[in-house]
Amino acid sequence: MSFVREGEQPTVGPAPRVLIVEPAASGGLAAHVRMERAVLSEAGVELPEAGVRISSRPAPADARTVRTLRERMRGSGARTAVDAVHAHGLRAGALAALARGPRGLGPRLVVTLHNRVVGPRTVRAMGRLLLRVIRSRADAVLTVSPDLDPLVHGVPEVEHAIIPAGPGSGATAVSGATAAASARPARDAPDLLEVLVVARLAPQKGLDVLLDALGLLVGEAAPAAPGLRVRIAGDGPLEPHLRARIRAERLPVELLGRREDVPDLLADCDLVVSSALWEGQPVFLQEALRAGRAIVATDAGGTRLVTGGAALLVPVGDPAALARAITSLRRTEARETAELASRECSRELSGPDDLLAQLTQVLRISLP
Repeated sequence: MSFVREGEQPTVGPAPRVLIVEPAASGGLAAHVRMERAVLSEAGVELPEAGVRISSRPAPADARTVRTLRERMRGSGARTAVDAVHAHGLRAGALAALARGPRGLGPRLVVTLHNRVVGPRTVRAMGRLLLRVIRSRADAVLTVSPDLDPLVHGVPEVEHAIIPAGPGSGATAVSGATAAASARPARDAPDLLEVLVVARLAPQKGLDVLLDALGLLVGEAAPAAPGLRVRIAGDGPLEPHLRARIRAERLPVELLGRREDVPDLLADCDLVVSSALWEGQPVFLQEALRAGRAIVATDAGGTRLVTGGAALLVPVGDPAALARAITSLRRTEARETAELASRECSRELSGPDDLLAQLTQVLRISLP
């Protein structure tokens, strides 16, 4: 502890320098990195450019990437060495580990793992190799889901990453959610159950399982049963396949494409559904909690970590269970109970201040 005599100005040390290494990515990973850069920069942390582009697959340029990262970490000429390195993703983490060297040398290295390793045998083998590099060299690993923890057994520090959906939490978020709920417009068909899904149209999101569940609901519906409409916001490689299924099976689904007005979509829906086969900490479900919406989701990855007891969770890859859960929330009273649970859960969601606190602790930096 240091003491400052009366009349003296406290000594302020130089701003810490943190090198963020990220892959060429979109979606949740990219949003998380953007928020990290924003909160660190606002706190006075210097964020030098890495000067590299990490591809999604091994490439001849990887050796050059490692050399460039090593130069950025150590500093040279007018460049100052960095105090810590934060790498996001498996390949970025392994290349940063190779550049930094053995544990205990150079700046502190923290790696955040955002996904499981899936794919063909060769891809999984490469993933195991990259994980071995990270386990042997990283000082700390942050995981977005509890099921990733065993993959980094042996790293000195492992904890769950804080991934806020955005600014605002607690009471502010709840009041915003209440406003959104009260702003729900009147409909021509009040008995129509409006379901919203926000997901990249990719295999990981389990949208074929969702369509299977909707097929069961359509097949079981009595002629006088309330209607159902599902709107899916997002784009991705499965769009032609999903569109063909929706048309052939006459499913009540509308593909909206990529949308930037998710708050408005949330304000106009009755029920939020996630059919993901795996998730980290889904930002969209955090937004749904803050909007006070009823949620049905698969118990995938870090979904339970985000939703707590607020969402109605069903087994992964089970269309019958998903259909039953949607049916159970057709009644207004059941949805109102679920909406209250979402608003209560939203009070516990992390915000940017929580992210900054975790980063300063795990990176071992002192803010100016």
